[in-house]
Amino acid sequence: MFITKRATKFFVVIFFMLLSNFSLAQSNELKGWSSVEYGFEINDLFKIDLSQHFRLKEDLNVVDTYITESEISYEPINKLTLLGQLRYYSRNDNSGGIQGFENMMRYRFGIEKKFNSNKFNFELRVAYQNRFSLDRKNRAKKRFRLKPLIELKMKDWSNNPKIYFEYFDEIEGNDQKAYRYGISKKINTTKSQSITLRYFYQKYKEKYSPNSSANIISLKYSFN
Repeated sequence: MFITKRATKFFVVIFFMLLSNFSLAQSNELKGWSSVEYGFEINDLFKIDLSQHFRLKEDLNVVDTYITESEISYEPINKLTLLGQLRYYSRNDNSGGIQGFENMMRYRFGIEKKFNSNKFNFELRVAYQNRFSLDRKNRAKKRFRLKPLIELKMKDWSNNPKIYFEYFDEIEGNDQKAYRYGISKKINTTKSQSITLRYFYQKYKEKYSPNSSANIISLKYSFN
């Protein structure tokens, strides 16, 4: 059985974080994100990841989004990676002016730097993205993203848990800002397959719309 005692402890941590957030703010929405990812290396410098995503919202009762994604990474220097990503969305708009699924695209460019120490590893990613509608004109969201991540080095753990913070700042539009606080754990099932569990709390701050927040549980299956 690949679910180890350490993975069980990780589930317990997520449960108590969820319980704490719900007790402090009953308005928090629960969302579920799942994905399947296939990755392959072209050579020592280039890697491509292809993935399919399925997301639920409104306390897991309503379909939110179907996403098809491709990402290419290039590592010209050790521990420095350039990232390019392209996404197609089929997004369920059940609260806006247009009801039904909306077709959208998003491209993202980023750079990631890794630093290692004896007690933990540190990653910093900076990215720019633009998401736009294929069905409606003048509907785009351009964002700057900043994500520092700490990987804790724990004794006898094959894959250490990661704690991260992510900040989003909308460049044009509703002047939206978003914050994520999360923890993730990767579990190897075989040499070429893994499952990544992730929990994070997300807070949106809007200039012209009400603020919102959500607890998000994510499950990703990866193989190569």
